[in-house]
Amino acid sequence: MSTERLLEALDFDLIADVFVSEGITASPAELHGQLCGYLAAGVSLREEDWLQMALEFADIEKWREAASKAAIIELYQATLSLFQNGEYALVPCIADEDAEISQRGTTLAQWAHGFLAGYGLAGRKQETISDDARQVLQDFANISGLRADMEQMEDNNENDADLTELIEYARLSAMMLFSEHHGVVPDADLTKQRPLH
Repeated sequence: MSTERLLEALDFDLIADVFVSEGITASPAELHGQLCGYLAAGVSLREEDWLQMALEFADIEKWREAASKAAIIELYQATLSLFQNGEYALVPCIADEDAEISQRGTTLAQWAHGFLAGYGLAGRKQETISDDARQVLQDFANISGLRADMEQMEDNNENDADLTELIEYARLSAMMLFSEHHGVVPDADLTKQRPLH
């Protein structure tokens, strides 16, 4: 599947529509962040385990619509493929450039919060990670902590440039962590590797 097609599955509005149709009040950005953090921590995640994780995150027992479940599976498959294809094309599932800066910033903060949660759920011990990885996690904690500030962010060129830089940092940092813990082997099947814990 082409990178462009994979990126379509990470469209924020698409996942937001799924959340609306399923009556989910949580953030799509935070769910994707959790998936990214879990995968970047270096453990395997089977599709059925991801579906269970997504249900627990959304606080629902099952998907009402088959299309919702399909979109959540596609989110997982596309994220995994983008992580492992070596092209460094993964992007956070956050509000797109047409949205107000405050919404883009808020969803980035939610994504960073989710990333930390997913990384923690994976069970990787702090002493087993590099100083670079530790710094990334601290930076993500700082981004997550900016949520209230992001909500107040005004639309202007300076804020847009700063936010674009922050999004790019988050994107590249997530892939750096994934590469550090997995080694990027294009087309490797990480759904079948043994988990760390």
